[in-house]
Amino acid sequence: MPHLPLITFASDFGTKDPYVAAVKGVFFSSLPDARIIDVTHHLPAFQPELALPFLLDSLPWYPTWSYHLVVVDPGVGSNRKGLLLQTSFGWAIMPDNGLPALIHRWLGPVKFFSLQTDSFPQASDSPTFQARDFFAPALLRLMKGERPETFAAPISLDELEQPSSSREGEYRIWNIDRFGNILIGFKVTLPPVNVITAFRNRKIPYVKKYQDVFPGKLGILVNSSGWIEIFCREGSAADTLDCKVGQSIPIRIIGGDGRFL
Repeated sequence: MPHLPLITFASDFGTKDPYVAAVKGVFFSSLPDARIIDVTHHLPAFQPELALPFLLDSLPWYPTWSYHLVVVDPGVGSNRKGLLLQTSFGWAIMPDNGLPALIHRWLGPVKFFSLQTDSFPQASDSPTFQARDFFAPALLRLMKGERPETFAAPISLDELEQPSSSREGEYRIWNIDRFGNILIGFKVTLPPVNVITAFRNRKIPYVKKYQDVFPGKLGILVNSSGWIEIFCREGSAADTLDCKVGQSIPIRIIGGDGRFL
């Protein structure tokens, strides 16, 4: 039995405006039986590298025959490239903004193709909404069985926009979830012996689970996806510490192993 089309969609569009609905309309108009999964539409705006953890925590769970659209595009309307990626979790389309190179680094190997704008007449006439007019139509052509070589050209990793580098010991907040938990840009592969931070002059204990501190108290742990997380049991760590996404937090990680964004 053939698979029904399966698409994931992640963006920084939010849910206040009609942008997400318009892009979905492009898909449904051509593939009415498509299934579209919203990863999130609250990726940090203008910070493509901070989208990586959202993708690490979701896309590897998808089958090789799925398709993915990821749009954080501070360069929309410019001459930045649109890219098609062939990955272990399916095909993906996104702008060349440093994020594709990071995906190769964390989830590679990845094959890259540069989308040819002259194959999409609406793309060059769309200064603000290329997700609708360029990226979604490109993904549709692929889903309908068209070979990527007919509308994209192979490109090497060296030709891609490279992400900005972080400094070890200064870890950025990539997300504050709905519970007020602070997700830190360090992914653990071997649990550390200790994690030390004195952020806002608060000594935060390193624990194994939320219940290891009293209600209303802060703690820091390795969460179930491997990220360093600062929490407030039955409260909001973000409100307690007055912090925001993109901000750097000084943390010392003793022992163990992992990777930082």
